[in-house]
Amino acid sequence: MSNVDVVQRTAAAALPSPFESAMAAAAATATVTTAAAATATTTNTISPASAVTMAAKLSSTSTSSSSTTTTSASPTSTGAAISTTTTTTTTPAASTASTTAAATEKPQIGVIGIKRTRIGDHKEGRNAKSRQRQFTKSMEPPVLSFYGTQPVPLPSRFGSLKKHLVAGHESAIEASWGRLLAALREEIKYIEKHGSGLIPSIDFTDIDDAAKVAPFGAQLKHHGIGVIRGVVPSSDASNWVEETKKYLETKHEYKPPPAQDPTCFDFFWTPAQVRSRAHPNVLQAQRFAMSLWNTNNDDRLATRFPITYADRIRIESFSNGHLIVNGAAAVATHEDSLIAAAAATSSTQIAQVDNGSLERWEQDGYGRAGLYDAIFKGDWESYDAWDPAGRINATSDLYNGAGACSMMRLFQGILALTVVEPGMIRLLPSPKLSTVYFLLRPFFTSKKGTPEQGASTEEWEAYLDASNWALEKEQSTIIHGAVPGHAQRVTAAWHPHLQLDKSLVTPPTLQAGDYIIWHPDQAYQFSNTNYTNSGRPQTSGGPAGGGDTTSMLVYTPAAPLTQTNALFLARQRKAFLRGHPGPDFDSTGTGLGSEAPHTGRLGENDIREVGGEEGLQAMGLAPWNISGSRGAKHSAPSSSTSLEKNKRVDVDMEMDVDAPSRSSSRDSRSSSRSSHSSHAQAEVVRLANIILFPDRYDFYMPTRASSPAPSSKDRGAEKERERERERDRERQREREEKDQDQDRDRHKAKDGEKDRNK
Repeated sequence: MSNVDVVQRTAAAALPSPFESAMAAAAATATVTTAAAATATTTNTISPASAVTMAAKLSSTSTSSSSTTTTSASPTSTGAAISTTTTTTTTPAASTASTTAAATEKPQIGVIGIKRTRIGDHKEGRNAKSRQRQFTKSMEPPVLSFYGTQPVPLPSRFGSLKKHLVAGHESAIEASWGRLLAALREEIKYIEKHGSGLIPSIDFTDIDDAAKVAPFGAQLKHHGIGVIRGVVPSSDASNWVEETKKYLETKHEYKPPPAQDPTCFDFFWTPAQVRSRAHPNVLQAQRFAMSLWNTNNDDRLATRFPITYADRIRIESFSNGHLIVNGAAAVATHEDSLIAAAAATSSTQIAQVDNGSLERWEQDGYGRAGLYDAIFKGDWESYDAWDPAGRINATSDLYNGAGACSMMRLFQGILALTVVEPGMIRLLPSPKLSTVYFLLRPFFTSKKGTPEQGASTEEWEAYLDASNWALEKEQSTIIHGAVPGHAQRVTAAWHPHLQLDKSLVTPPTLQAGDYIIWHPDQAYQFSNTNYTNSGRPQTSGGPAGGGDTTSMLVYTPAAPLTQTNALFLARQRKAFLRGHPGPDFDSTGTGLGSEAPHTGRLGENDIREVGGEEGLQAMGLAPWNISGSRGAKHSAPSSSTSLEKNKRVDVDMEMDVDAPSRSSSRDSRSSSRSSHSSHAQAEVVRLANIILFPDRYDFYMPTRASSPAPSSKDRGAEKERERERERDRERQREREEKDQDQDRDRHKAKDGEKDRNK
């Protein structure tokens, strides 16, 4: 694959100079910071293997939508085991002493296996405030540990957790492992044969055409990936790109992007992001995509109401064949060199799975609703990757990690604002089997070790064969590719049966305005733009390696309205109004990288102009009315939904007593396109309105023996009685005030008469 993002050539010769100078200043700051950290770490010349260990201390933030680096370095059999507690040395003797010291050292709180603060943290050794401080200091991910030959061991409780998950199902799980490997082997052969042809696409104008939706939906649900073409007009996309460039010219400060992904910026409220999230076509595309899930009328979510998740933006430019980062040519910093050294000692490919890592095994995470229970009982065939019921109440962020997603998302997504040729991203088109595999992998170990580099095909086949793998008798504390607070990783070394060199496919060319989506459990991999020495593929409209180009992509996941998502949306709305980063990217609450002082930052009125009432609802700026438009396309904006209004809005909970069952909803996608809404959806809307607009909506807690819900007529009569009671109270207040005035007048008259008599 190409390790370079391919970007569109624009008519402009270069980015505007103020934009370049501001970004270059941030790059210089980042370089000085990493250089200082490097000086403090070591002054010796180190080998690549030692650099891997050292780099674990200098690792940078990974997010729910951030990329995982890959390289095209020559394979080598040597590697370095990574430990987040061992210190860097350059001699074997010192290394031994350091490892011994680390073994007796107390584990770092907030690094491996420490959950969020819970009840009881006042006890000795569990001070909540100190734990929070240490989270801030040490939750930086050991990204580079994934290049090592051994996964990071976790605390002993994870061994107990694994044992508990398989207890009583050992034989069934071991049998299911063999079936899984056989099915996975055949699926990867199919993926390798068909490649990008497995990714379906549909024009935005055809999403209401059942004849075209049926094959698109079937292929998307089989392979987990799809492209919706022409969601945003290319003219709008171009205007947003130019507006965003001007917006960033006046930015006062930058939070430097992570070293492993230097073009993914922590901006959340640029014009391109705010306008694209509110655009009626984007919301309609998200509604359409989420309608393909196997929902039923009992699911407490409303896919007909897509809501915004404020994620980051990818901005990149090339000038005469050189990568431009932060407005200046990319220069390998000390940290960059360590990453390159780590990559040079490993032939491992790495892909990323968002929406949590350890949470998928934890009882307090996805175990809350038993999403993966069938897999852990040895019956993975019955697991439905497209049933959202087990995800609604799951907790995907137990560790408050920077960038770890707290919102339930039914699709990951990217909206292209410029033309993107193949090479920017690769995905694993296997939403079910790949998920089952990385979930079961930690419970199994190989009987024979990994073949040496250059081993024959027969040796590799024998290594991968199910007969070479056995369920661990005593479950270890290792969960391959998972560390607290960060996304799940799948690697070629630790997940060999996925054969990432064959199973990761490149999507077709994305035009400006195209929207690519994929299943939330799907592995993906962004190209590494910072360390490549190979030439980038030629972009249309210019010679290879020359000219100036700009790329801009907006991360745009699709999320439904749920009670939990409404709680998150309340926090996110506050961040938007203040200009602070999205809540998942500001775990300390300090507003680092705030856009508040930024000139030209868009507000509520701008969202209303783009998306009307629906755009405001997606940002939590207007209440939902379940009896309103039912998935209709964009209508004229209405000022009646302004946040300043204190008008109380009643939710008309119309119910469909003849609602179809789960099986029929799979075909008709009734949960988002039916003419009526279910009781569950109405309750979600009611709770969301109470959460986000408590001054407008009454809150009540029904009792066990609650009375039947009053009819619309009864509610109207009750409201009229309440208004009459209010009028009576008002008349009573007026009478009391009148009596008080009369008493004052009498007292004044008496006082005046006394004065005259004197």
